[in-house]
Amino acid sequence: MYKEIIIEKEDVVPYIYFVCSMAQRGKMYGGLSGKSDYIGGIFDRWINIIPESVIFNKYFLPKVADNLKVISDYYEYDPKKAGIAPDVLGINNNEIAIPFVEYINRWMAIKNAPQIEVKSFKKAQYMVSLRNQGYDNKFLVMVETDLKSDYLLPFFKLEIISDKVYKKLRMNDKVFIKRNDDNNLSPVTKITPATGNLGSLKLITVCSAKDFMNYSNLCSAKESPVYLKIIEETRTPRVINSIPFTKMFSKGTNGLFNCINNILDNNPANKLLSLYVKNEKSIKILKNSKSSVTIYAEEKAMINQFTLNANTAYIMKFQILDRSSNNGSEYFMHKSIIDKIPTKERIMLDSIKKHIIKK
Repeated sequence: MYKEIIIEKEDVVPYIYFVCSMAQRGKMYGGLSGKSDYIGGIFDRWINIIPESVIFNKYFLPKVADNLKVISDYYEYDPKKAGIAPDVLGINNNEIAIPFVEYINRWMAIKNAPQIEVKSFKKAQYMVSLRNQGYDNKFLVMVETDLKSDYLLPFFKLEIISDKVYKKLRMNDKVFIKRNDDNNLSPVTKITPATGNLGSLKLITVCSAKDFMNYSNLCSAKESPVYLKIIEETRTPRVINSIPFTKMFSKGTNGLFNCINNILDNNPANKLLSLYVKNEKSIKILKNSKSSVTIYAEEKAMINQFTLNANTAYIMKFQILDRSSNNGSEYFMHKSIIDKIPTKERIMLDSIKKHIIKK
């Protein structure tokens, strides 16, 4: 398991400046959609770029050489016109910039330079995903981010979170509250100035984008992924009428199991994501509903990250991510089995090192 990497205030400062700069210019590009927003909304959509500098400067680049710093993309442009720049534009080697791409009216990869995309996912997310924007020959760095809910608080001036402001927000409870038996109504909470780090991140994997797409499930326009949320032990029936697990799920060439038919809701617009299964021959399917499958393990087995004990019944609960209004295609995979994709971390680091030496 990869170690936790701390996100500190100085790691976030450049991104706050960058977003505020765009806000003042009225250029709030949020990606390919070109969606415009006020500064609060743009912070939420751009915050996922923070891990790229943290993971490279604090984890990857020290493995390559000393005095290396990642060069992130701080240019402002319309991606529909300029194309998509990789998340890592290059490396600073002792303050000498070594580019991985160059701009010739559009972003162009430099021959033999590593092309790297960094994708960030919240700790609570069950899935990782990718929209293929010409990523086939790129490295894919996937990071799990666990930011504190008030990560921006340390950047607020003290006069904003002062006692003077707090007193202005105090309500006259005697005037407004007649009954509050369930304590549903509560006064504003006094802010405690934030201290310490802003959160942390962990590396999920480094793989090729092509490998990720081969191991994940493609959901086309308006198609929704259905993912395994939890497996819980349930009552074992006295009489077990069952069918083999392999009658409903088949093993693919990548080693993962795919549903032969949609056994949940029979909706062709919903796609059940691939599962990692160990000792599949010992698993029997007892019944299924629109959102769950009841199984019985005759021997010890495993599905995704869940261990199944022998002679025990379980209920597999699934959840859908609704994409019925989404017109784009996207690849999805359960985060718990991302380690089944061949790692390319060492190959990526060697590629960076070779490119630096050539320069």
